Amino acid sequence: MEGSSELVTVRLPWERKYMSLWLDWSLEGVGSAGEEAADVDAAIRALDISVARSRRAFDSDRPWQELKTSADAMKIQILDEGAKVLESGQAWASTIGGVQVKLTPR
Repeated sequence: MEGSSELVTVRLPWERKYMSLWLDWSLEGVGSAGEEAADVDAAIRALDISVARSRRAFDSDRPWQELKTSADAMKIQILDEGAKVLESGQAWASTIGGVQVKLTPR
């Protein structure tokens, strides 16, 4: 490539491609919401905040702990399967227990 000014970008396998996302989520017994997230990490932070705030909706600790456990499993799934699907440019959705999430690239 003598004389070429072509720039080559190499992405390591563990580097996530960051993109703007639309996050829709529903928490059983609490409600649903949607918001824009800058990337997968921001979507996970938004889900965490929503789950923490949802504690007020429950009269006892057990149902909230079950919801939190489902949300923790969802976060792992978002980082694994969800990130792979999103990087291909497709929307991704999943339900675990009382937690539903849909992420759509923008």
